[in-house]
Amino acid sequence: MAGVMAALAAKAPGNRVLLVEPSNVLGGQGTAGGVAGFCGDTARVNRYFAELVARLAQHGLIEPYRPNEDRRAYDLEWCAFFLQEMVVARGIDVLLHTRVIGARAEAGTVRELTLATAGGVLTVAPRFVIDASGLCIVPLLTGFPVAHEGAHRQLPMSLYFTLWDTGRPVTPILPPGCPRWRHEGEIPMTSLHRFPSGKVEVKMKVVGFDAADGFSRSAAEIFARRQMHGLIYFLQTVGFRGRKLDTHVLASVSRGIGVREERRIIGEHVLTEAEARRAVIFPDAVAVNTYHIDFHWPDRMERAGTGVTDMLDPHHLPLRMMIPKGARNLLVPGRGASGDQKAMSAFRVMAVVAQMGCAAGHAARQCLESGTDLAGLDVPRLQAAIEADGQSLNLSDYGDYLRQDHFTHEVAVPAAGAVAVRLTAERDACFQVDWRDAAGAGWTAGRRELAWSRPQPAGGAVRWAPGAEPEVRIALPEGALARVWCDADTGGLWAALSADAGATWPHQRELAAGVNVAVTPAAVPTRTGLAVAYAAAAGDLWFWHGSIERIISGPPVPSAVRLDAPPDHVAAS
Repeated sequence: MAGVMAALAAKAPGNRVLLVEPSNVLGGQGTAGGVAGFCGDTARVNRYFAELVARLAQHGLIEPYRPNEDRRAYDLEWCAFFLQEMVVARGIDVLLHTRVIGARAEAGTVRELTLATAGGVLTVAPRFVIDASGLCIVPLLTGFPVAHEGAHRQLPMSLYFTLWDTGRPVTPILPPGCPRWRHEGEIPMTSLHRFPSGKVEVKMKVVGFDAADGFSRSAAEIFARRQMHGLIYFLQTVGFRGRKLDTHVLASVSRGIGVREERRIIGEHVLTEAEARRAVIFPDAVAVNTYHIDFHWPDRMERAGTGVTDMLDPHHLPLRMMIPKGARNLLVPGRGASGDQKAMSAFRVMAVVAQMGCAAGHAARQCLESGTDLAGLDVPRLQAAIEADGQSLNLSDYGDYLRQDHFTHEVAVPAAGAVAVRLTAERDACFQVDWRDAAGAGWTAGRRELAWSRPQPAGGAVRWAPGAEPEVRIALPEGALARVWCDADTGGLWAALSADAGATWPHQRELAAGVNVAVTPAAVPTRTGLAVAYAAAAGDLWFWHGSIERIISGPPVPSAVRLDAPPDHVAAS
């Protein structure tokens, strides 16, 4: 997906773009790998991804965007077709059944690639190279540093296959050499996605192999199909979650085993888990990660918990993490980009790598048009081109995906002693709180990358006064009206929502207890709900930030539990 988006963004009337694909279809893990479900925020990617989604949606081939669902299923064969048509319409040359088998670089510049095609060996001399393979084959062959975890340390592979309901009992088959299990605690980690048509998509975890090693990858394919037939026999005879699939038969298996990790470059910047967790902001941001940490245990076959499934706030992905250290005309978007393993487990999903690919394509195009290399790239100009293609780099525009899990309630300033409070929302999901103390002095503090700065005296005269009303009302982006107030009887901070301009308030909830009811709270709208600053009775200044679901429905199941994807998901018609 990163490679297709890179090609689409890189193509211009004055250049030629060659898209090299080892499979017989475009789309990588999203088609040949059998994944058939977009993860990450699919509503805010770029115009090329939006066109793909629109084509699928026109024919009912993709589920609607539901912000609080982890996966958006689609028909992978139609996805492959639409990607093909989009690429061909742009005048991009395509070589299917083709792999890079050789490369030559001089002083950080890739000069030559050798390709094994269906018709023989071909040598090309590219002016710019984007390696979106996940295998980092070009950096590897040209001597740029790469990281390679190996078997039992990589994120594990998965095999995807499809069962169809025949409507009548079938005869189960367990071939010799295939495993036989007796209960669900023994089977490999399995997820079932059922469809009203009778189709069932199955994802089956495969551990113990190295996806970046030829012999090990081949052994994984052989092992996985034996394991698959054992799992099908189990589903037909024992069942899953109390339901036998005794009328289902195997219909198809993905063209290749699904891969989460192969190699990663050592880039000009290595994105760390710590940076991802603190919602890092980069001056050379070219993409935004909207997915959570999704670290599957690399050496455990059974479900026993996914591994580490922690929610993250949207955060920047910098251009430097796609540049192999010392490279001048080579970029690596997608899961092969530079990051530690936990950070990569979050940014590897398709909606996110589609942003990375688009950014890489624009960077290559700009380098060619300006006659420069990556060292001379005009980053602000690149960012403007990326945003003009419908890909916002402002973190404040995100947070909608899995929005019910984005929540903050924290002390902003200890012992502030505020008698008046004002809150301002700023770019990149930052906030500023201003307050006046009992002595009349003005103070300010800011929230950036999820952390509050030390309070500073406000410059100049304090020109604002406490609100005259005991409550504040704000219009939210989705058309609702929010009302926030401190209840004098309970000492609680409350919020209510109205969908009819304040005529009725059907949803209200206490957000916090023990507030200073003499100080009017401050509130601002955000992408998914609202943020509130309020004075606690103990003197601290507090910050609350959540989606409207927090007011309508209250706290959801904790994200660490909810995001460990349900193993038996029924897709809506």
